Amino acid sequence: MPDHPDHPEQTQRTSGQDPAEQNAKSLTVIQDPGDVAEHEERIDALVGSDAPAEEVARHVELLDAPDAADTLERLETDDSVEVIDRMKDEAAAEALSHMQLPIALTIFADFSIDEAARYLALMEPDDAADLLQELPDERSRALLQRLPAELGRLVQHDPETAGGLMTTEFVSLPVSGSVADAIELIRRRPDEVIKDFVYCISDGGVLEGVIALRDLLLAAPSETVENLMHRDVDALRPDVDQEDVAEIFDRYDYFTLPVIDENNRLLGIVTIDDVVDIIRAEQTEDAFKQVGAGVGEAVYSSLGQKIRSRLPWLLVNLLMAGLAAAVVFQFEYLIEEIAILAVMMPVIANQAGNAGHQSLAVTLRGLVLGDVSKERVAPLLLRETTLGLITGFVTGGAMALVIWGLASSGVIDSSPRVGLVAMVAMTGALSVGCLIGTGIPLLMDRVGFDPATASSIFLTMLTDTAAFATFLGLASVLQQWLLTAPPV
Repeated sequence: MPDHPDHPEQTQRTSGQDPAEQNAKSLTVIQDPGDVAEHEERIDALVGSDAPAEEVARHVELLDAPDAADTLERLETDDSVEVIDRMKDEAAAEALSHMQLPIALTIFADFSIDEAARYLALMEPDDAADLLQELPDERSRALLQRLPAELGRLVQHDPETAGGLMTTEFVSLPVSGSVADAIELIRRRPDEVIKDFVYCISDGGVLEGVIALRDLLLAAPSETVENLMHRDVDALRPDVDQEDVAEIFDRYDYFTLPVIDENNRLLGIVTIDDVVDIIRAEQTEDAFKQVGAGVGEAVYSSLGQKIRSRLPWLLVNLLMAGLAAAVVFQFEYLIEEIAILAVMMPVIANQAGNAGHQSLAVTLRGLVLGDVSKERVAPLLLRETTLGLITGFVTGGAMALVIWGLASSGVIDSSPRVGLVAMVAMTGALSVGCLIGTGIPLLMDRVGFDPATASSIFLTMLTDTAAFATFLGLASVLQQWLLTAPPV
């Protein structure tokens, strides 16, 4: 495995410029958020005053691509299309590649086939492939006829795999060439992705090794690449899931990894910037799954997509809530006798739910980071249950003191003994909540399901049911004791 650089490389954005322009812009200072906000306010003012699209485009081009994308997203679709049409093609394509996918697709729908193909050709191949895979099939096929064949091969890969993440714009060196030939090849391809090392291939495109740029620059011009390269190379298959790709990059501190087919031919490379995007996407996806929101749903997804992704889980949640309500219905007679129970039981259920969600969040994080081993599952469950007992006893005791004080002062018409029942029920409910919050993701992971999927819905149902059953069941058993309490 090649040595990894100590620090991420910093790349100047100067490709495609003439030497004079490169010298004038050789140092790029990252814009202060306040400066970006001023630009955006100026653009909003221009749009509000119906300024010409050319003037708005000039101001948008002053922003870095991610900020330009944010600005274009705030405009109406027709305005965005008009501004993009007036921007330089390279700046427009880069901004489009940073926009939220649903909005970018809406804008692409207004482009002609030739316009869309022009912008896609200027994007990074992996970004262009992501857009093409979401466009209607007929339009996507028409665009692919106008685009490089490599992009068509990228589109065939699942977007959530290494093949869908990789870029085909990179430099590879023939093993049979000399160092002088290799340096000249790199010099002739300034727009390609070049990191701290370059992959070496045989005539058939088979990955043979990797060579560090430092070794290449220090070697004699007549030396061959084959003699300098390292043959121990780590690589990915194109069907590796993106979550596994992110975990590999995180665990072993890679900045790039090659992607090879079953014949070890080099197909592309995955870079760290794509992996950062994966990590962000997976974090939000897990948050969506916990509450039953649709995977892949974005803020600006269509109404139909939002309905399709959320409604089924809302119906499941309704069923789960019905089960908890059925438990309460069994104790209707008791609540009529001791009305204070109706006030206290949602408090206990809420505490149990919060405790369960705390355990759920910690356990999910442990599973994602690989901190939970099979051998440590039992001690983990025991620790979380014990935590629930302790926290339940403390919070239940505080609740009992409040009820005792209110009952003793006559503020509520109830027996102070209800506070003791609440304390015992709180202790039991929180211990069950912590156990369930830990157990649900562990069980789902064990049987092969994503541990985040609707975990919050099932947790809420189980903790509510457990809390209601514990509290009302205990109060039912002690009903006569509660009703015959002596005056305080």
